[in-house]
Amino acid sequence: MLDFSELGNIDLGTVIALVSLIGTSIVWLLDRYLWRRKRLVYRVQVDAQIGVHPRQTRAREMVDIEVVHQGTVVQDPSIVLLRMDNAGTDVDARDMQKPVGFSFPDRRIVRMKVVESQPPDLGELIEQNMKPVDYVDTDRIEVPKLAINRGDHFKFLLVLSGTGKEVKHSGYLAGGANGGIYHEPRPRGPGRRTLIFGATTLLLVGALVAFFLVDVLQPPDNCRSGQLRVIGSTAVERTMTELRSAYASECSEADITIAANGSRSGVRDLNTLGAQDPAAAGKVIAMSDGPAADAPNLGGEAVAVVVFAVVVNRSADLTGLTTGQLRDIYTGKVTNWKQLGGKDLPIRMVSRVGPDSGSRLVFREKVLGGVQELGITSDDCRSDDDPVAKYHRCEVGTTDELLTRVNEIDGAIGYAELGSARRFAGLAAATIDDVVPDTSKVADRSYKFWEVEHAYTYKAPDAKSLTGAFLDYLRSTEARPVLERGGLVPCGALPPGFCG
Repeated sequence: MLDFSELGNIDLGTVIALVSLIGTSIVWLLDRYLWRRKRLVYRVQVDAQIGVHPRQTRAREMVDIEVVHQGTVVQDPSIVLLRMDNAGTDVDARDMQKPVGFSFPDRRIVRMKVVESQPPDLGELIEQNMKPVDYVDTDRIEVPKLAINRGDHFKFLLVLSGTGKEVKHSGYLAGGANGGIYHEPRPRGPGRRTLIFGATTLLLVGALVAFFLVDVLQPPDNCRSGQLRVIGSTAVERTMTELRSAYASECSEADITIAANGSRSGVRDLNTLGAQDPAAAGKVIAMSDGPAADAPNLGGEAVAVVVFAVVVNRSADLTGLTTGQLRDIYTGKVTNWKQLGGKDLPIRMVSRVGPDSGSRLVFREKVLGGVQELGITSDDCRSDDDPVAKYHRCEVGTTDELLTRVNEIDGAIGYAELGSARRFAGLAAATIDDVVPDTSKVADRSYKFWEVEHAYTYKAPDAKSLTGAFLDYLRSTEARPVLERGGLVPCGALPPGFCG
């Protein structure tokens, strides 16, 4: 028979420990089965480099594995298969108070695809709300703010370039303990079932990688042979080069040359060539930032909206400007970043050469309100050749030259196409009147610095010609991801009549 009088001899610390243990267990059970907090759990199911295992020396001598995406070799390719489950209560879009995202340090995203989801339409909804321009060539993806119900799950399959090996998460769910985002490690231990599962998973992932790496490189339906030269805008030169590579990689008899020389120069050269040699002019497309004037023999069509940005070297420590401040800079009223709240550095303006630049014309009309830029004070953008001038300004011939100079020179500022600007780590794309330069800000016209990109030909091209086929390709769904990654918004993705 239990003598309850002995309870008085139990150590007080033991009693407290027992009560704490029972209390913790009750709270855990209530949280797990009654309260059910908001909880998103993710697991990195695969994170592996694509290639032969380093120890297989003989195999490496015999096999040369190369991953190519849109005509470009992917450097240090790797794959990541990442699964996310809702293991708590239903999550509403409003619950994602801080974006739920994943980053891949020292790696850049080549492509992403949702390869599995439950329910199936959840994956489609996620992909529809994730624009490639927002994550391709970055080190981070963010889950769109959508409702994810209890028991829902989805998987991201990514191909990345770079030597990093980590996957990090961020985000905050209202109503979730410790932020509501949990990492579930992969099971450890080389058991037989684990090895079989791992081998099977890698085989499946390899098949998926092969599928979606070539997904945007499906051969165009209208392959044509012959020669074509694309001239004009340097703002879209990189994008046109990628489109050329994607088309020519499947249409091997198509010989396409990109020779950007400025919007107005391209249109003028095509118009002159048409008057001299109509047959040769029929093998040329001139890209123009905005509609061309005084070219009655040319036929033009709107292809996409090209988004421009004011770019500032990060040394200035200032990434937000108003149109009034920009006009003060480009009229010489403000000459030091300190006057605008930045570092004590002279402002060095890097501009495009002369009136043939489409981006310069758009900048003058959309940002400066028609104000002409000042005269040149420097040939190399660093030293000043005019000892009297109180401002600093130089001019360069192409978009890449401008971005390179602004990226390298402390205190520099310039303007260029947004997609190209994102490739330079030393640059910041400045907000203009508190609006972030982004393709999503075009449709509602809240961002002003953009123009409609036109493709001009000499009269109407033959539908069976390479010129006609490539124009069709520019309008196709196959070309859309390339345009979007370059910071362009296809006209087909905008409201009717938006592109004119």
